[in-house]
Amino acid sequence: MSSMALFLISFIMFFILGMPIASAMIISSFLYALNSGMGLAIMGTKMFTGLNNFALVAIPLFILTAEVMNRTSVADRIFKFCRDMVGYIPGGMGHVNITTSIIFAGMSGSAVADAGGIGHLAYQAMVDEGFDREFSASTTVASSTVGPIIPPSIPAVVYAMVANVSVGRLLFGGILPGLIMGLILMAYVYFYSLRHNGPRLEWQGWRYYLTHLLYSFISCILPLLTPAILLGGIYLGVVTTTEAAALAVLYALVLGILVYRTMKVKDFIESLKSVFVTSGSVLLVIPAAKCFSFVMTAENLQIKLYTLLTSFAGDSKFLVALCITILFLILGCLSDPNVNIMVFVPMILPILNAAGFDPVHAGICIIVIAMIGNITPPVGVVLMTTCSIEHLSMEQVCKKLWPFLVVLMIEVVILWAFPVIVTGIPNMLMK
Repeated sequence: MSSMALFLISFIMFFILGMPIASAMIISSFLYALNSGMGLAIMGTKMFTGLNNFALVAIPLFILTAEVMNRTSVADRIFKFCRDMVGYIPGGMGHVNITTSIIFAGMSGSAVADAGGIGHLAYQAMVDEGFDREFSASTTVASSTVGPIIPPSIPAVVYAMVANVSVGRLLFGGILPGLIMGLILMAYVYFYSLRHNGPRLEWQGWRYYLTHLLYSFISCILPLLTPAILLGGIYLGVVTTTEAAALAVLYALVLGILVYRTMKVKDFIESLKSVFVTSGSVLLVIPAAKCFSFVMTAENLQIKLYTLLTSFAGDSKFLVALCITILFLILGCLSDPNVNIMVFVPMILPILNAAGFDPVHAGICIIVIAMIGNITPPVGVVLMTTCSIEHLSMEQVCKKLWPFLVVLMIEVVILWAFPVIVTGIPNMLMK
């Protein structure tokens, strides 16, 4: 049996058997190396070089910031602020769900952290207000995609490492796309609620509204400064992205321990445990994808993919964008976004460069597409997480989820068509 056949058969078999994707990639890559006579040493080297990057230290720090915020009163304060701000619009708690995701995105960088943390709080509030469980869960799933777009962003760190672009430019490039994504989702919730007479908070006058909004804003103004600390240091050139992530962790701990006094030693230990598990699963994917990518390079699959796509798309930006969108949507349905970015971005970068795409623009588009795939069956990680937490079947949630997928694809079209949405802020702030 040829080495490539052994590699593909073993990987597909492990995938079907339900083995974690990182383990399947590593074992199948090792089998390829042994069968081809390369030996395992080269795979060990690839795994080491995959993790030997200072920027990756930001990933567990982003996750720890989110965990600390989740285990203090910060999540409740943010939720109350969003409730007082948009709870009176038709769609009520649906808008609260989305806006909390937008704000919490500036502290976590992870869709799973959003869905499993403040997303559960927003889901329960939607159900309590009268929304059906399926629509509430689908709103939570869709809004969680904003997390990895608005900085901080774990996929942005991974893409920057693979594509050799500035992490700071990618983080700033995700601000407008993330906000537009939130507005598009809110627009759908608004029209859905008008059509189905969705519940909302009872309007009690401008005086009542402004008073409560001011009080809730003051109560959460310190957590709202977290993204400013993160991005401000990067913009001023005082700190790197990793150092800014460390400052965000320190700031979150100061809020939890000294300001709000809700973070206990037990809570901090539990946060660390959660970080070890979550960041371990993310960081294991990177060396696994490095081995996987090496095998594909050794078999000249990158050249073959380049030839295939260029023969179809030529130098047409539209066709290249269409091919990339379809590719990452399909991949997103089957595996983790970080895996897809690590393995396939090096293959398509020459195609994107030849078509004239800015790497930061293309990177944000790819991350958005990958996150849409991440909430799509059959292996959408965020979808499965939400279904598990809220005790719903995937079929129940998907019935109300598909319109959200449609409006999110509108976002993708807008981003491909208008690069300035992505590149405007980085070009203005980081010349």
